[in-house]
Amino acid sequence: MNLAIGPDAVGSVEEGPIAVVLAALARDDPAGVVAALDGQLHHGRPGSPAALRQQVGERLATALAEQSGRVARWIDALVASASPTGRQVACLLLVSRYRADREGVLRAAEVLAEDPHWEVREAAGGLLGTLLDRDFNGVRGRLEVFRNAKSENLRRAVVIAVKYAARRDKPERVADLLDLLAPLLHAEEAYVRRNLGPYTIGDALLRINPNETLRALRDWSRDRDPMVRWNVAMAFSSAIGSFHWPAAKSILERLAKGPEPLVRNAVAKAMRRCRQRYTDEVEDTRRRWLKDGDRAATAELMGPLKKR
Repeated sequence: MNLAIGPDAVGSVEEGPIAVVLAALARDDPAGVVAALDGQLHHGRPGSPAALRQQVGERLATALAEQSGRVARWIDALVASASPTGRQVACLLLVSRYRADREGVLRAAEVLAEDPHWEVREAAGGLLGTLLDRDFNGVRGRLEVFRNAKSENLRRAVVIAVKYAARRDKPERVADLLDLLAPLLHAEEAYVRRNLGPYTIGDALLRINPNETLRALRDWSRDRDPMVRWNVAMAFSSAIGSFHWPAAKSILERLAKGPEPLVRNAVAKAMRRCRQRYTDEVEDTRRRWLKDGDRAATAELMGPLKKR
């Protein structure tokens, strides 16, 4: 999905959705902002593009920055909005409120992370990621609480928060982020794990600190829990992970012997992705595995290299 929008889509102070938003701000009307966004068309459907919501959130945060009581009222109204758009904009405004009301913001983030609408849950994860970046030690403690919650939504919010925080390119934090994630490697719910190994570890943490992340993946590859080993294999099925075939090879060799279909399928997927970049090396490994009784089943799942 292309989130880039041109000036005509956003409008100016005189016209377009931003003008309507500013008018609603002048009227002290949070519902008017939501109506302006929901009145747009995005890909032919009612709704607004994420880039427009981001711009609106930034405009509101700037305009309300020096008005503590007013911004609190706006946040309360948007968090309680019947529209998912309003609740997403609330996530953007909550960042600016954190210094003044840390506990209130974290409570609101928890509520939004449990939202029935998936885009709101995603926005809440982004909010928590931004807060984790800005107050690493303080927010990490709250995420540890969420990590141990029964709710899969809250546990997934931790995974998403780490992914967003990793965008800030602070490799010195990766060891702590891996420790934060480690208990979640055992999660059986697909909603949690499908974002963990492939994306948060594979595409995010491997990118900013490959040495530390590869060390953790090697250690985790020896875990007896197949869910942990599934996450390890899937880290190399990502775009960034597939670049690390030289380091991944020994890890995938170990995992390919596992008896669990879940793990074998993950290894096969990772191998197919790595084969796109290291064609000859990975294909040679697959052919060797076919002659290995312990790994033949995984090699068969990979399938032969397709001729072009």
